[in-house]
Amino acid sequence: MESVEPRLGNANVAGQGSLRPMAAVVFIDVVGYTRLMEQDEQGTHRHWMTIRSSVIGPGVLGKGGHIVKSTGDGFLLTFESGLDAVKFALEMQRELGAHAAGDGHDQAMQIRISEHYCEIIQEQDDIFGEGVNIAARLLPFADPGGIVISATVHDQIRPTLQFHLVDLGFLRLKNIERRVRAFKIAPLELAAPKAPPTRGHQPSIAVLPMRTPGLNPPDRYFAEGIVHDIVASLASVRELFVVASSSTLAIPDTTLDSTAISRMLGVQYLLTGRIARAATGWRVIAELIDTDTRSVIWTDRFEFKHSELFTVQEAIAEKVVYALLPHIRFTELERALRKPPQSMDAYDFLLQGMYRLYRLREEDFEVSRALFQKAIEHDPSYATAYAMMAKWYILQIGEGRSTDERADDEEALRFASLAIKHSPSDPLALSVYGHIQSFLFAEYDRAIESFNRAIAASPNSAIAWGLSAPTYCYIGDGQGAIDRAQHALSLSPLEPFAYFYRTTLTLAYYFNDSYEDSVFWGRKSMAAAPRFTANMRPLIASLAALGRLDEAREVGAALIEQDPDFRVEKFCSRYPLKRLEHRALLSERLLAAGLPK
Repeated sequence: MESVEPRLGNANVAGQGSLRPMAAVVFIDVVGYTRLMEQDEQGTHRHWMTIRSSVIGPGVLGKGGHIVKSTGDGFLLTFESGLDAVKFALEMQRELGAHAAGDGHDQAMQIRISEHYCEIIQEQDDIFGEGVNIAARLLPFADPGGIVISATVHDQIRPTLQFHLVDLGFLRLKNIERRVRAFKIAPLELAAPKAPPTRGHQPSIAVLPMRTPGLNPPDRYFAEGIVHDIVASLASVRELFVVASSSTLAIPDTTLDSTAISRMLGVQYLLTGRIARAATGWRVIAELIDTDTRSVIWTDRFEFKHSELFTVQEAIAEKVVYALLPHIRFTELERALRKPPQSMDAYDFLLQGMYRLYRLREEDFEVSRALFQKAIEHDPSYATAYAMMAKWYILQIGEGRSTDERADDEEALRFASLAIKHSPSDPLALSVYGHIQSFLFAEYDRAIESFNRAIAASPNSAIAWGLSAPTYCYIGDGQGAIDRAQHALSLSPLEPFAYFYRTTLTLAYYFNDSYEDSVFWGRKSMAAAPRFTANMRPLIASLAALGRLDEAREVGAALIEQDPDFRVEKFCSRYPLKRLEHRALLSERLLAAGLPK
């Protein structure tokens, strides 16, 4: 289907403020129409014209519907009620099944249908409104030959029709801020539709009410408060979709099957827990369940004193959050790595690209770029994919792989700008953009402004705090850099690729003249990431500052092994240190370690 997205903002101003009519909005399109046209243009066109005139047109009239417009390979329709719209859709799929079996056409033509009941703004030859957009955005969730309806339609037809039903949960629709609950339906005589995964570009999680065996009502308020605080902490992590605590606390029976609850809430992960009195205070036991495999992927216990009953709520919530996040990341990555290429979506391509990029292996580097590109091709509005592509260029330059640094500078900035364009408040996009401004262009004020926006949007974003630390090194604020790097590491202590945050500490302590601390973190980072030259450079300079030249030369040899073209003058001439004397001293120490001039 070429374009089913209705235009907004062009409605007649004179009509605004009047009572808007309600209607069931229906979108239809032909599955794989472009491919069918490439294979047999004339035959496909004749076939579609026949279906339009002999099946769809009479079906719309027969159910009292109205054809708003044709979209070439589809239709935009309205019906007075959701019941009429669903009866039409079920009849269409039955008719088209029979039509395909009897017309002898060698290319089966299938349609998909989406429906939403909502207010509309009517014009002479079109309709507008948020509900129309929702109906259009539901269409990709319909299978070939399938039907997807919103919860507003489902509520109208539930007492009347008998049909197969799959609850898709609360879907994230493109450019629709709120999540929309949807269902797949099919006639009872047809096979029941398959349920796709409910997640999109984010792992999704719900925190269920804590079990409180033997607790009095006042104590149960404490258990409820912990749930609210855990949800608030999780919600500040933009990479997750978190169901509001008001929804989860309303679940009447948390002993239901985990799959049923996950379907009800539209999530992949469930966090469950139990709070009970211990000998010296309280004990909270938490479990993270992957509902796909029905397995517990993480569990931990937290104990505290009676006197800390309410003051410790937020601390417990944060401990739970930071403990479970790495397990979610690992599980999501393992799931993506197991998928065959033909079944992967943008999110899976992104995860695999990140995994390859952060391994810092030569053979993985170009592959990671191709995976990010595939993620963008699958979803051209995916801000995280653009941000990771920009980060790829940062490493391309910073790790000495670039053959045209100026061109790569511009590409990094272009992708980072696209990330912000598609998601202006995304902390990763803002942080990568800020780092590019300082690291590649020495635009320190612009960088700090971007980091401040990222932290304001997500105060618990480790990447925002961590990526901002080098900028504070460049401007000579060593202590500020240390504070930021330490906070980043505390926010993500079990991060699979935490060597990056440790590297920022290597750099920060060097620029704070705390060379022993810099060596400590540099050695720790090098043990985890022996190929990361961004860590080796401040480590070498700190060892030289301490007079430990033999060790500095040893690390220098490892640097040259990874970056054979490294030259001190070339590197220092581009390194964005604001004060020239800092740049000169860095050059002197790198040369003292025997690195080529």
